[in-house]
Amino acid sequence: MRSRVLLIYLAVILCIIMTPLSSLGEDTKYPMTLTDSAGRVVNITMPIQRIISLNTNSAEVVVMLNAVDKVVAVDVDEQKKSEMPKELKKKQTVGKWSDPDYEMIGDIAKKGDTIVPDIVVITYPEADKPYGAAAVEKGLASFKNITVVGFKLSRPENMSEEITKIGTLLNKEKEAEDYLDWYEGHKKKIKEAVRGKALPKVYVEVWNTGAGLGALPSAGMGSALYNQIKYAGGNNICSKIEQMSPTVDWEWVTTMNPDVIVSLQSTDNIGWERTPSADSVKLEKIRSEILSRPGASAISAVKNDRVYVVSGSQFYGLDSIVGVGYFAKLFYPEVDLDPEQIYKEYLERMGLEYPGGRILIYPN
Repeated sequence: MRSRVLLIYLAVILCIIMTPLSSLGEDTKYPMTLTDSAGRVVNITMPIQRIISLNTNSAEVVVMLNAVDKVVAVDVDEQKKSEMPKELKKKQTVGKWSDPDYEMIGDIAKKGDTIVPDIVVITYPEADKPYGAAAVEKGLASFKNITVVGFKLSRPENMSEEITKIGTLLNKEKEAEDYLDWYEGHKKKIKEAVRGKALPKVYVEVWNTGAGLGALPSAGMGSALYNQIKYAGGNNICSKIEQMSPTVDWEWVTTMNPDVIVSLQSTDNIGWERTPSADSVKLEKIRSEILSRPGASAISAVKNDRVYVVSGSQFYGLDSIVGVGYFAKLFYPEVDLDPEQIYKEYLERMGLEYPGGRILIYPN
């Protein structure tokens, strides 16, 4: 009798030993809670198998973590961004990130007549916006078992924490750790390169669509660009403006006498075609307009030929470390930094090739 009990006991121990540790961890991980960037405590009852991304930044993270196979739908803007792989661009769309189709999301979430709680909708965290996590959760209130999380994924100081949380959410901890080793390595190198230097005064003009010299869009306190300028060692002339996206008067800009002027311009592609091209003509026109403004000739940035037109897509999202690198190189041309190499490595991690013959900064 004793020998039989002993045999059973040994068999149980053997089963435990033979069970993969990853499986044990998977079983004991749920239910779990996660606090998103909106400060919302989210309950996850089972492994996430399906992702709906309403946040272009989070879509980049999903790609970087090799979880594209889990994506079942995206917002329409994610199909336009050139830094997204073809696999993601083929996914079902559920409207624009700022106005998603909740009924379509609900239909996609259903398996038969029910919704299995293995699906997550990733959006932005802003509590006061209709596209924020709280508002999206409210819009999906009639559909049970759809988890909603909000992440910003554009600020250098929060990037590591947010990516770690998404890695945990998607069971991609190792992939998240690998990316963050790369990200933090470049972040540290940029920080060391600009440490101890005299901060140049910087004016960044953001997506100027011709509103006039009395209402020029810039980057104020707390915005993603504000933090990136600061991290790259620049002294943002709008650093004391509390609005995140203020408009400023050109005459005021001249009184601040910036050492560097950057005009960020949007593009759906990776940069623009090299000269001679319609793109280069457009870029020269944008730069010439700045140089010809009243009082521009007296500004330090104009005197020293430090007025640039820059592709803005590298300053928002997972590739914002590339943008910080470009900022640092523009602010301190002498430092040993190669932002183009950072970008090449980033695109390689996204499964994309760096396109030759493109302009990211004008003039080069």
